[in-house]
Amino acid sequence: MKFKLSQLRTLWGVLFAAIFLWAPLGAQAQWWSFGSNSNRPVISELLFNSISALRVDRQLYMSPDDLQQNKITVRGRTEVGQGKVGRVEASLDNGISWTAIPFSEQGLFAFEFAPEIGRSYPFRIRSLSTTGQVSEEADNAFEFKLVKDDSRQLARETFEKLLQRYMARDRSGFMQLVSNQFAGDAVALDSALGNDFRFFDSIRIEPVIRQMAASNSRWIIHFSFTRQVRSTKTGQMLKDQAQSAVTLVRDGEDFKLVELAAPLIFGVSDPGNVATYVAEGSAGRPVLTVDDAGNASTANQQRSSTAATPIRDARILQGQGITSSGSVVPYNITSPRNGAIGLWDGKFVPGDEVYNGHVIELTDSSLDAVQLPLQGTSHAEKEPLPGRLYGVELSDGTAFVVRYVSGSTGPGGMITTANIQYRHFR
Repeated sequence: MKFKLSQLRTLWGVLFAAIFLWAPLGAQAQWWSFGSNSNRPVISELLFNSISALRVDRQLYMSPDDLQQNKITVRGRTEVGQGKVGRVEASLDNGISWTAIPFSEQGLFAFEFAPEIGRSYPFRIRSLSTTGQVSEEADNAFEFKLVKDDSRQLARETFEKLLQRYMARDRSGFMQLVSNQFAGDAVALDSALGNDFRFFDSIRIEPVIRQMAASNSRWIIHFSFTRQVRSTKTGQMLKDQAQSAVTLVRDGEDFKLVELAAPLIFGVSDPGNVATYVAEGSAGRPVLTVDDAGNASTANQQRSSTAATPIRDARILQGQGITSSGSVVPYNITSPRNGAIGLWDGKFVPGDEVYNGHVIELTDSSLDAVQLPLQGTSHAEKEPLPGRLYGVELSDGTAFVVRYVSGSTGPGGMITTANIQYRHFR
């Protein structure tokens, strides 16, 4: 097709006007490369202070005690398969307005805001690549709210509600107080409650709280208890005394049950699928037990020997589980502790549940030879070496141990993914 000179001038004028009119609207995206294609960027790590918000679905509630100098620091990482990150933006009003966030070449970003108590913040965050791709906003959109409450008292009240509903044999009411993040098998817990209520009546439990420890959005309640039940099969009254623990996690403005220790105070009929560890001080004590036929008795609570006993067998994760994005070994695959150890900027760093806050480079050469307490050199963070063992001691008295097998590296030789062997010890 041929054009006359006057037609070309007219066409050029239209194009020029279109570019001129578009430019102010697209000023924020002037770094885009037209004609390029790329994968959508993703937000691979997102923390509100030290609380992970990456998998928050609808709401994230925090208390004034969770603030740091009256502020929330939002930090994380964004990654893109092709191209580079060109912009990171956050919104506290459901996307009506956006604020640009500074970020590094590695995609690390951070910003602060001072929330008002009781005010709802419809939070959104997105990452834009230099090729014009935008991360999925819905993946990281939720309501943030600072609520003024006594989280310790709320956790204690939830524990008391669990006891009341269990002793009242209120199965459905009890399960309403169980988190969907329950570390054991929630279906098994529900079934075990049904069996408990078939096999026992006249349930009376008197707990004495010995210690309550906070871990970000969780409270671990250590308690001793005196329990009495009547066997519905024989009519015999059974009593036991022991020490145990429950872990509660914040869910909205309340708390819910997320983990149970043995000896079980709830779900006695199926300890193998409900409990995730044995509470300190209970080994060797006679505790309530019941078999599948409903035969109830007391038996000594089992514990590990002096050598640490693996809760789960060692496995090798091929390029998953620990990544440079700061994510941790998924707790539903490995340890019931989510946040035991992770890889950040090429180094192992301790997660939320670590009570001493350090990664320990172990002197042991075999996973089977690991002893508790862990012996070795303590580091705030440690760059892993192939074949070496590293561990962290968790707040429940157990330990998470990792052998770094191999890994892939990115720019500058930094480890970006790690193949590991792991075990969770008690």
